[in-house]
Amino acid sequence: MSQQNLYLENRKVLRVSGLNCVDFLNKILTSDFSKLSPFETRPSALLSPQGRILYDVLVSLDFLNYSKEKSILIEYDFFCEDGLIKKLNIYNLRKEVKIEKTKYYVFVSINSKSSENLLRDKRFSNTNININRIYYKNKPVNLINKSNTSNWYNLIRYKNCIPEGTKEIENNATLPLEVNLDLLGGISFDKGCFIGQEVNARIKYKGLVKRKYVPIHFQNKNFSFSNLDKIDNKILLKTENIGEVIALSLDKEDDIWYGIAKIKLSELYLFEEDFRLDCDFCGSKVKINFPEYMLPLPRKI
Repeated sequence: MSQQNLYLENRKVLRVSGLNCVDFLNKILTSDFSKLSPFETRPSALLSPQGRILYDVLVSLDFLNYSKEKSILIEYDFFCEDGLIKKLNIYNLRKEVKIEKTKYYVFVSINSKSSENLLRDKRFSNTNININRIYYKNKPVNLINKSNTSNWYNLIRYKNCIPEGTKEIENNATLPLEVNLDLLGGISFDKGCFIGQEVNARIKYKGLVKRKYVPIHFQNKNFSFSNLDKIDNKILLKTENIGEVIALSLDKEDDIWYGIAKIKLSELYLFEEDFRLDCDFCGSKVKINFPEYMLPLPRKI
C-alpha cells in the first residue's frame, strides 16, 4: 500500500461560521457538533424531511481559521455543491451564520507524520488503520499522486463498508441506517431534533430498516471496470435477487475485487449465521465479510 498522500479531486470544503454555527448545524445535520474534538473529522448528513440522505458530509472544527469567530468545516462531494449550499442557505433564514466556499485541497493519508494539520477520520475508529484528512490552502504539487489509478483509499473504505459521495449513496433514496451512519458515529438520537430525525428514530428503535450496505469480495479474472456500466449489478442467492452492487475496486496485489453491496436485511441474517455462505454476481462466487462494528445485525422489535 502506498504511503503517499492521495489528492481527492472530487472533495471540497465549506466553512460555516458565526456565534450560532454549532446550534444551527445541530438542528439540521445528523451528528452532534457539541461533541466535536480538535484534529478529528466525523461523518454527518443532511436529510430530507422523509429521513433520506440528501448529502453525506464530513465535519470538523476549523483549526485552520485563526480568527476568534467560531467556525465549522464541512467536506462534501463536489458534484453536490450547488444543492448543498442552496439547502443550507434555505435553512439559514435569519442569516445567523455565514456559509462560504473555501479553497482547501482535500488529501487523505495513512502517514501520521505527513502534516501538522491532520484530521483523524473517525469513521475508521473500529479498524486497524488510521486514515487522516489534510486540508491544504495551496495545492502541494509534490504530494499529488502522479498516477490516477491509485485506489488504496477506496479499497480500505470498501473493505470496511464506508461509502462516500453521490456515486455510492443515492440522493434522496437512502436511509442513514442503511449505510451504517449510526454505527460510524454520524447520527445522534439524543441531541434533540434535526431534519429527518423522527423517521430515523422510529426505524432504529423498532428495527424497521430493510436493507444494509455490506462489504463484498470475489475473484474474476475476466471482469473489468469497462464492464461495470454494461452489466446487471444484481446479487443473487441461488435464483433470488437479494441486492445490488454499489461500488467495486480491484486489489491488484491479490487479484481480488472488493466492493460494497446493498442487500436485504432478511437475507443477511443467513450470512451472519453462516460465514461460509456464497452469493452470485456476474458468475462469480461472492463473499460477505461483516466488519465487527456491524454485528450483531439489527432485529425487528
